[in-house]
Amino acid sequence: MPRVSVIIPAYNAAATIAGTVESVLAQTCQDFEIICVDDGSTDATVAIIKQFGERVRLIEQANSGPAAGRNNGARNSSGEYLAFLDADDLWASQFLERSVAALDSDHYLSLVYCNCALADSEGVALDTSLVGKGFNHAPSLKELLTQLWPIMPSAALVRRSAYDACGGYRDALKGASFRFEDTDFWIKMREQGPFGYIDEPLITWRFAWFPKQLKRLPDYSKALHVFEAYLQERYGVSAAPLVDARMRAPRSILATIGLKALRDGDRPRARAAFARAIRVDPYRLKNYLRWMRTFLPHRLARSLSGGKARRARSDRAYQE
Repeated sequence: MPRVSVIIPAYNAAATIAGTVESVLAQTCQDFEIICVDDGSTDATVAIIKQFGERVRLIEQANSGPAAGRNNGARNSSGEYLAFLDADDLWASQFLERSVAALDSDHYLSLVYCNCALADSEGVALDTSLVGKGFNHAPSLKELLTQLWPIMPSAALVRRSAYDACGGYRDALKGASFRFEDTDFWIKMREQGPFGYIDEPLITWRFAWFPKQLKRLPDYSKALHVFEAYLQERYGVSAAPLVDARMRAPRSILATIGLKALRDGDRPRARAAFARAIRVDPYRLKNYLRWMRTFLPHRLARSLSGGKARRARSDRAYQE
């Protein structure tokens, strides 16, 4: 039996799936199995997965969303630990080694997760990481219920016994609200035990909406009624702060991309990033001011960015 079952749900991921699988095969810890769950792809995803032969087990399902794919993979796996790697993210070579060691060292932990380096949809590094000041520790249950915590599925290694005890991902949070399956899962897992946190970016998380759009940007507002009812009934808290923070996250990452491009003198990229931010949130004045700045002379535009912009980090996606 492998120590780790690596489960990769994939939907129309032909542009990225090969690199994702290769990052698993390059791990310093090799005690794992890889299960790719194709979620009804209409592109070449399945053909690319099959090129890996026996190194990757392929499961095909009708399009049901990432939560169903993760649960399907877990049902068909045998590892002591579960890793849910998105089909457009990359692991550093020591991710599994470090994560397995953390879970092995403390049997009370329900999962361990790490920080993430950020890249755009084409894999270009954004020179920043996901977890910033104030979030660089393992959260309490209260923190998870009141703040959108920067944990990505690809960055976590989950104890199977805790996954089974909490019932896995909830399929009810699907469709336009699918992004809250993750938040809901962390809350349920935290009930099973504390988390461990590795304060290093051992994965690269790809922002899938710029410059190429690899996925449809969800309408997070449609998630509120489902998630709100659950949190109110179980914990007596509102989901509104979590939903609001999730809706702000894409525009904040786009701001990080645009400000970096502006500092580098790449005004077309900055302009495109700020224009996308306007489409994401057309009611935010700062988006328009930043877009207008891209038409100014480079030295003036750069001076207006200021020191705060030079240190821009995507943890603002959870704080702005």
